[in-house]
Amino acid sequence: MLKLYGFAVSNYFNMVKHCLLHKGVSFEEVTVYPNAEPEYLRKSPMGKVPCIETEHGFLAESSVILDYIEASYPQQPLYPADEWQRAKCRELMKIAELYLELPARRLLPVVLGGAQAEEATLAEIKELLDKGVRALGALVTPGAYLQGEQLNMADIVVRYALVVTELVCGAVYQRDIVAEVPGLKAWQAMMAELPISQQLDAAANQAMEAFMASLKAK
Repeated sequence: MLKLYGFAVSNYFNMVKHCLLHKGVSFEEVTVYPNAEPEYLRKSPMGKVPCIETEHGFLAESSVILDYIEASYPQQPLYPADEWQRAKCRELMKIAELYLELPARRLLPVVLGGAQAEEATLAEIKELLDKGVRALGALVTPGAYLQGEQLNMADIVVRYALVVTELVCGAVYQRDIVAEVPGLKAWQAMMAELPISQQLDAAANQAMEAFMASLKAK
């Protein structure tokens, strides 16, 4: 059986878990935090979560894992069949990861650990976020979901990418970044009502205390 390594508070872990649950894939969860222990580095070379264990071996990096799951478990497809639409789906996923989630992630030590950030860093990250929001607004297609009337991989990736982005933007910049993209609030509320989303959100809330304790122990 496939094994999914990570922890319930991780938004990248939840991207992969949401995909597996959507497809009805049987898997075992193994709770682990990012670390550089030799045993875990043999599974995930950068020590990050998530990673998966398959019959072929271990695989890391969320976007790579998502592609592997889609190819290996084609039921309930999450990528459009049309090559162009599939590329547009991946484009939206990449924009959310590189220009929203990753810049915001740089400020997690400020939000979660009370670290200080230099004004130049805050300005640099704000500029990246501004560009990311503009790009997101340009790529979102009006409809029930981000790219039309059907759920696809971009909906899952953007939902969980926004977890960190919203947390940081609210705490550091006093900014409601989702409200800046027309229609995104309604989409976000609709995604939150999905049974899988509710399951993962509840698990994240339940695991938060243990996660914060792990941060303090470092």
